[in-house]
Amino acid sequence: MSASKVVASKELSTSDARWITLKKLTYTDPDGKQRPWEMAERKTRSSSGIDAVAIFAVIRSRKNSFPISTVIIEQFRPPIDKVVIELPAGLIDEGETPETTAIRELEEETGYKAESIIEVSPTIVSDPGMTNANMKLVTVSVWFDDEIQTPVPHLEPGEHIVTKVVPISKLYDELQEYDKKGFAVDARLSHFASAYQFAQKIKDGNLP
Repeated sequence: MSASKVVASKELSTSDARWITLKKLTYTDPDGKQRPWEMAERKTRSSSGIDAVAIFAVIRSRKNSFPISTVIIEQFRPPIDKVVIELPAGLIDEGETPETTAIRELEEETGYKAESIIEVSPTIVSDPGMTNANMKLVTVSVWFDDEIQTPVPHLEPGEHIVTKVVPISKLYDELQEYDKKGFAVDARLSHFASAYQFAQKIKDGNLP
């Protein structure tokens, strides 16, 4: 995957775009003035009205053999021409719920099987200045009787994903190391890790 790189770039007409389209909006601001806006829109949204899920897996041992952990992935993302560190994620297929998508995508991308759903977020957006794309964050439980295992993922042709299990308490530091090595870090994962780190500082009375 380290050899992945963008080798060509050209303008794409809307008629040739398979996954997204561009739109020009006109909206009225609080002063009553009409203003233009450009946006990108997915063509793949299912009838659920939700595009995708991100999956936060809480990985635990029933014998407390390892600290509570989660799984993150390394995946090359052509729009930024870099490998990005992110949570497992995927588009919701027609007829699926966010929960079933999360369980399916987690196993496909990482091999880990969720035993139960812990929490499903409200519908959230990550770049509303550019796109109407939305998603839900689904938190799931993954249990092992003893030591953590390394299951085999079920990747689709063309998917090249590296998985890594990280103790949640060390997630912030792990992402800092990735940044130093030239990887890009997904904003949602970074925000979670920063919030966890900040909460620990509050709990320990270590705020500057």
